Amino acid sequence: MLEVLGLTKSFGLQAIFKNFGLNLPQGRFTVLVGPSGCGKSTL
Repeated sequence: MLEVLGLTKSFGLQAIFKNFGLNLPQGRFTVLVGPSGCGKSTL
């Protein structure tokens, strides 16, 4: 399992994630889908 709690990331004054949480169960495939520039690679 992968768990992320309370993640905050910013570039300068621009907040990208603020108090982000994520829980990915073991044994499952999970994908991140979104438009260019939305923060997939940053996560």
